[in-house]
Amino acid sequence: MLIRPSRQTDAQAMAYVYVQTWQDTYLGLVPFGYLYAMSAGELERGFLNETRSKRALSFVAEDAGEVRGFISGGLARQADDIYEGEIYALYVQKNYQRQGIGTQLVLALATAFNRYDIHSMLVWVLEHNPCRRFYEKLNGLYLCKKRLPLAGEMLDTVAYGWIDTGLLAT
Repeated sequence: MLIRPSRQTDAQAMAYVYVQTWQDTYLGLVPFGYLYAMSAGELERGFLNETRSKRALSFVAEDAGEVRGFISGGLARQADDIYEGEIYALYVQKNYQRQGIGTQLVLALATAFNRYDIHSMLVWVLEHNPCRRFYEKLNGLYLCKKRLPLAGEMLDTVAYGWIDTGLLAT
């Protein structure tokens, strides 16, 4: 598995992984209609803009020329005195999970954050996301819980944080 910075040509594959992973993971957590109305074609423009952005960093996990997962992040979307950076998205196709790919992606982002003097980060996750324990295994500290609007509903989310991304990157 090759972990590398994303390119503009990855936008379509990133959108596909995003939709597929949401449909595989969030069934029963997010309204059915919302999940199956998702379109990789509609999301592709956002990922294309992200790969061009100087404000966001993104990496893909590539296997045999195919994108199997990705991570994106940047400065925390809400000002925080402690956590400077934020993982915006981390998705790995179901058949490729539990192989260390997510960990490699987080480490790539943490390393990049350190190069840009971003030394702490957090991530927001749906509280009932069956994959949220992944962040605990990476020693993410449970920070708080809050309700956020998503898919036309208010859903419970939790935050995990890392006070020193340098420890993750080494």
